[in-house]
Amino acid sequence: MHRALLFLLAGLCWPVAGCHDGPLYALKYTNPFLVKQWRQQEALGITDHQRREELELLVRSLPRMSAAEQAEWLPHLERMVDNDASADMRYLVVRATGPISDPQALRLLENALSDDSLKVRMAACDELGHRKEGRAAELLAKTAGESTNLDIRQAALRSLGNHRGPGVNEAMKLALADRDPAVRMTAIKALQSSTGRQLGTQPEVWLAYLDGDLEVPEPPGLTDRIRSWF
Repeated sequence: MHRALLFLLAGLCWPVAGCHDGPLYALKYTNPFLVKQWRQQEALGITDHQRREELELLVRSLPRMSAAEQAEWLPHLERMVDNDASADMRYLVVRATGPISDPQALRLLENALSDDSLKVRMAACDELGHRKEGRAAELLAKTAGESTNLDIRQAALRSLGNHRGPGVNEAMKLALADRDPAVRMTAIKALQSSTGRQLGTQPEVWLAYLDGDLEVPEPPGLTDRIRSWF
């Protein structure tokens, strides 16, 4: 295993305290007092800057690892998403799950859906949209229906558009009937993308389509579209 990745693994259990996000994080590299403090911390052990660099290296390295090697990293990544004080680090951990085919990665993403940080929850929704497991669709449908945050609901609906099944249709129907026009429009755009249908922007039309009460011809294939040009 790469030496820097071993360094990251050792740092996963390193106690993290204080502020790790926002403007103060960047000021460590410009404020002389903070730079001195950072160097003192470096003398004692791994710093936030090093931890971030090594986690970014792990994110880049995971796609080239075998499934077995990826699975070995999962318990360590789960500990980070559950315990790391830095939202930036937790966000990177969520992004690291992308190439991991092990179904246990879903447990990490499920935990990330309840994270305190909006960007971590948004990233979890996005990653769930790229997974093929039925459980991923269930988590997105639940989030789209129960979250009180509009951004999260919309992110869940957009990702839900990458999935298929009765549960997905039910979640879309609930969104189409929602009082918030932003939620309804997000559901319509997700359906347009996933079905290839252009049925306008009226929720009632899409509801009829999902219920099977609206007959719509199959969208033309590539060959048919090319022929229509002549």
